Amino acid sequence: MVCIKCQSLRRVSRIVIATSILCHLVASGIAVEAADGAAFPEKFVLRISSYGVRDADTDLAVLSSDNLGTGFSFVNDLGGDESLTIPRIDGHYRINDLHRIEFASFRIERDGRNRLDIDLDIGNQSYVAGDTVISDINYELLKIGYAYSFYRSQTVELSATAGLNATDYEFEYRLVDGSSAGSSRAVGVLPMFGIRMAYAIDSRWSLHYLSEVLFVEVGDEEGSFQNYELAIRYRFDNSFMLGFGLTRFSVDLTAKDSEWNGRIADTHQGIMLSASYFFI
Repeated sequence: MVCIKCQSLRRVSRIVIATSILCHLVASGIAVEAADGAAFPEKFVLRISSYGVRDADTDLAVLSSDNLGTGFSFVNDLGGDESLTIPRIDGHYRINDLHRIEFASFRIERDGRNRLDIDLDIGNQSYVAGDTVISDINYELLKIGYAYSFYRSQTVELSATAGLNATDYEFEYRLVDGSSAGSSRAVGVLPMFGIRMAYAIDSRWSLHYLSEVLFVEVGDEEGSFQNYELAIRYRFDNSFMLGFGLTRFSVDLTAKDSEWNGRIADTHQGIMLSASYFFI
């Protein structure tokens, strides 16, 4: 966790420094241009995407009531899915020129089935090499956020973002005959902070980037959350846009409570094909 903490703090520092410089430029007179004619004037945007997760990497540890357990890979040890395609919805509502509300939601369901090559202790269940274990991971995220556009021009919009990520992470496991079953669940609402950049290349094409990070250390819980998105979009008319993007979301959390005692280290990355509907 020490290296993860350092990496997270470095990323947070970069965001804070970049945001401070941009705010200083605005305050110094390299000011925000008038909202009239500014880029991205859409009042409401609804985006529906096909999110193709590729090379998911998931390491877990579920400790027993005696704080004993084995760290393992959901993909390599339990034969879990590492690639799948899911729907995702997101968008925003612009309150006025500088303020908007953002939202996003998706659910990832991954299945695993494998004949074990090693002995595993998961929670209060013990499995030995040769056992066939069935497992499932269900991860659901609902995000509600706020964005403040501290710089807007005819080609660029820069925004500071803050929001709440409501997450529900559930892991279930059992032998192939249904015996020796167990489950663990991590549920929480955590803040995320970041920066969003949008650049209008011309009247049709635009480039969009989002970076969000958080490091938490509260009681027996500590970890990092990171979200990065990069997309290029093409506007067909005043109400429809298609896009292609790359995204990466990761969580590394160590917790000790009644529902999950152990560690979650999960990274999803992939491509998104999106269709945006908007009203100006």
